[in-house]
Amino acid sequence: MAEKLDPKETVSFKELLMANSIQVDAVAQLLIEKGIITKEEFFDKLKEVKSQYNKNIIADD
Repeated sequence: MAEKLDPKETVSFKELLMANSIQVDAVAQLLIEKGIITKEEFFDKLKEVKSQYNKNIIADD
């Protein structure tokens, strides 16, 4: 049987989304600062991935 969650230990969707966004931003900044990728490469990849997501959403409709 499922265990009941303690409301004090749960987080809202907004908190989870914010934490995830901060983590992704920190990783991207580190990669750029260390010269592993450039800002241009990062933003180009963002556009590419967003386009792929949009295609998948349209295909699923």
